[in-house]
Amino acid sequence: MLFPALYSAMDWPFTLKRVLEQQPCVLVTLNLILGSAPRESGSRMIVTGNAAYGSIGGGNLEYMATHKARQMLQHSTQPRQIHEPFGLGPALKQCCGGAVTLHFEVCSGGCPPWVAELAAGLEQQSPLLLLMAIDRAEPVRWVMRHDDSPPPAIPHPVWKAVGELLRGCAVGEEEGKGRGVAGICTVEVDGETWWLERINPNLQPLVLFGAGHVGQEVARLLERLPFAVTWVDSRAGVLPDPSAAHIRTVYTDDPVAEVAGAAPGTIFVVMTHSHELDENICFEILRRGDFCWLGLIGSATKRRRFVQRLNKRGINEQSLARLVCPIGLIGLAGKQPATIALSLAAQLMMEQPWTRANN
Repeated sequence: MLFPALYSAMDWPFTLKRVLEQQPCVLVTLNLILGSAPRESGSRMIVTGNAAYGSIGGGNLEYMATHKARQMLQHSTQPRQIHEPFGLGPALKQCCGGAVTLHFEVCSGGCPPWVAELAAGLEQQSPLLLLMAIDRAEPVRWVMRHDDSPPPAIPHPVWKAVGELLRGCAVGEEEGKGRGVAGICTVEVDGETWWLERINPNLQPLVLFGAGHVGQEVARLLERLPFAVTWVDSRAGVLPDPSAAHIRTVYTDDPVAEVAGAAPGTIFVVMTHSHELDENICFEILRRGDFCWLGLIGSATKRRRFVQRLNKRGINEQSLARLVCPIGLIGLAGKQPATIALSLAAQLMMEQPWTRANN
């Protein structure tokens, strides 16, 4: 079986686009084949003659990949691709013990259409699939959407896999030989290998209220995590321009009204500059009831006071039991903004309340 996977580093197409506007580069993609590896399938590194962006796991694997990529650039900047297996044992002096395939693609200067399509799709948060024929000398790629028609050059078993992945299904092995990995699905048809990758899966919606010191740190961490973030504040000038495509900022005089516009199953994190505003936001979230998780910054004392007040306003005890306050992992102590943010992010990723909510 082949399984679609969440690609956590959402912004590599934007980095690739910026780099290619200035110079050629090599896009290095990791595909896990067997056993353990330092990074997940679909991890990428962009290598130029004097810089590298992203990571495929560090260590000797990354060192050798960077060296090989620069050798390819020195030889020629014409578009071409190769893929090679690497064992992560004694040869590389790494103890992962697995084996990976690395795909090297030389990208000449200028932004190719598929990169622009990926960047635009990520900005629109629309489901996309990147399709690659990796055995050919020159790179061949398609960016596919759910309602696209099959290009004539794509074999039927591959197109069937594309459709099932875009629908969020596992890909079967009835037609063609398939092999599942964490992020890139491999389909072999008529001796040719195709890689299929969901680049923009559905992200867990999260609304963050507050852009103070802690809110700023939380947002920095959420840039790198699988959430579609709406970041809300009522104070002019405190919301920075988002640096990630999956973070949207909302400046509004009425943050409470943003609760009603959130999707069912949303995670809410409340940490504004005002306890009164915190309470009103929590009241609206608890009253609608269809949220996934509600976290409120503060102490156990703040929680007791909020519970008393919200109960008097008509929120029943069963609903109030869902109010998480204090937030963060028990045992990860510290009141520094960065520590609180780290504790909250770790709590969300360890508990994954959205997974339980959808079961």
